[in-house]
Amino acid sequence: MESMEALTPWQLTAYLDRIGYNGPTQPTLETLQQIHLAHLLTVPFENLDIHWGRPIRLERDPLFQKIVVERRGGFCFELNSLLAAALMRLGYSVQLLSGQVSRADGSLGPEFDHLALQVVLDDQAWLVDVGYGDSFRQPLRFGDPQIQSQEQGCYRCVPGSEERDPSPFSPRYWLVQQEQRCSVPLTRTDQTWKTLFRVDRMPRQLQEFEPMCRFHQTSPESMFTRLRLCTLATPAGRITLTARANGSAAFKWIETTAAGRRERTLKDEREYRQLLSQAFGIQLPPKQDSDYSPFGPVRSNSRKPRQGNVTIGSDVS
Repeated sequence: MESMEALTPWQLTAYLDRIGYNGPTQPTLETLQQIHLAHLLTVPFENLDIHWGRPIRLERDPLFQKIVVERRGGFCFELNSLLAAALMRLGYSVQLLSGQVSRADGSLGPEFDHLALQVVLDDQAWLVDVGYGDSFRQPLRFGDPQIQSQEQGCYRCVPGSEERDPSPFSPRYWLVQQEQRCSVPLTRTDQTWKTLFRVDRMPRQLQEFEPMCRFHQTSPESMFTRLRLCTLATPAGRITLTARANGSAAFKWIETTAAGRRERTLKDEREYRQLLSQAFGIQLPPKQDSDYSPFGPVRSNSRKPRQGNVTIGSDVS
């Protein structure tokens, strides 16, 4: 696999139409913020290809075909790769970054478990990420540990290692954290922060993410092989559809707004498919064998590190 290529001019036009963006295209912070939000509100985070038996490809043209032409979504490796290609065509300086997703026990997953982006504007680095699920909707400033407030919540990026790093990216590691919503008011000194992932600011090549991308498509240790997921940010919150891959658990519809979270169990596969089409515009092909893997049988002796909370956000249970 070669490094990510910028979108062609006509591909960029089609991508901007796909996300419903018709604003300025000069490579400014305002443009970046508007495109970031527009992408999150129109392109779902989903892993359905894994359960349909379609191998996920990270090259520019297959990503464009899937997300723009077929009007699908994807997971972090796909969504942020395509956004990077679009931003490159617009003239932004973009680097791919490796992320380690935080597990439920507080430990971190392996390197390259998550793909995020860094965009540099006027000597200020910004963390850009449309592939985490329920997370920040505007890029976050790197190098600033102060609280960054957004309409949907508060975030911060704090140094993630006490070790001295001789690289030009020092501090090299940063923890991306989200303020936890609590039922009682908290003072600014006793806030509780949840680490979403640790990001390494060392620029990476797209091919370095391929092994973990394949792992998440094939290993029974990955939540992505065990759960069908489709989730999309909305102006009021988020909508999510889930289904267990083996059919042993109920299909779920989850809707989150400022008023709270509503969850209901769907009757069957038919209702699941109807909502997938109505809410996300995705049509399922004929049902595949649940044990199918695009790279052969799913095996239980994967040698990759144990996975914890995968990059799906907090609306999935």
